[in-house]
Amino acid sequence: MIETERLILRLPTLDDVPMIHKAKEDNWPELQKWMVWASDAQGTLESTSHYVEFFQNEDLKNGGLPLFAFHKTTGDFVMASGLNATETPHVYKTGYWGAKQYLGQGYATEATKAIIDYGFEHHGAQEIQIAYYEGNEASRRVIEKCGFEFVKTLPKSHQSFATGEMLDDHHYALSLERWSQLKP
Repeated sequence: MIETERLILRLPTLDDVPMIHKAKEDNWPELQKWMVWASDAQGTLESTSHYVEFFQNEDLKNGGLPLFAFHKTTGDFVMASGLNATETPHVYKTGYWGAKQYLGQGYATEATKAIIDYGFEHHGAQEIQIAYYEGNEASRRVIEKCGFEFVKTLPKSHQSFATGEMLDDHHYALSLERWSQLKP
C-alpha cells in the first residue's frame, strides 16, 4: 500500500469491482477514445471482474504491480494504474485511467508520481515508460509534470474504439537517473 496526500494506492480486490465498474461506465465514451483495451466487449461487469482478476494473478506473476487509487476520505475509486512488466528486465510501463468525477484535479499526477517513486525505490525499476494517444492533452500534461522525456511517435498506430480514427502514439520514458535528479 502506498499513501499520498489524498490517496491510498493498493492492489485491487474483487470487492472493488462494483465501484471500479461504475467508474468505467461513467467514463466509457472517453475511455473508448483513448484506451487500447476499451473495446465494446470490455464494457461489461464480467469484463471488469476479469480485469481485476488479471491484475491480481497474471500481472503479479509477470513482475507487474497493479495499483489502484482510492480516495483517503471517501474510499471512492479514483484511478487504475500500476507498473506493467516489459520483456526487458527492470523496465516497466505505466498508464492510468480515472473516475470521471476525479478528473482534472491533479489525482493522476499525484498517483503517477507515487507509483514512479515506488517503482524506482522498491520495485527495482531502472526505467518506466508511458504513452498517450494524439489528442489526449490531459494525459500529455500529466506525463510532462511527472518528468518523462519524449522518445518517439508512432504515426497513426492506434485506432480509437470511439471514432475508428487512427491516432499517433507518443512514447515517453523516465530513467532512474533522471528521476533521482528531479526529486526534491
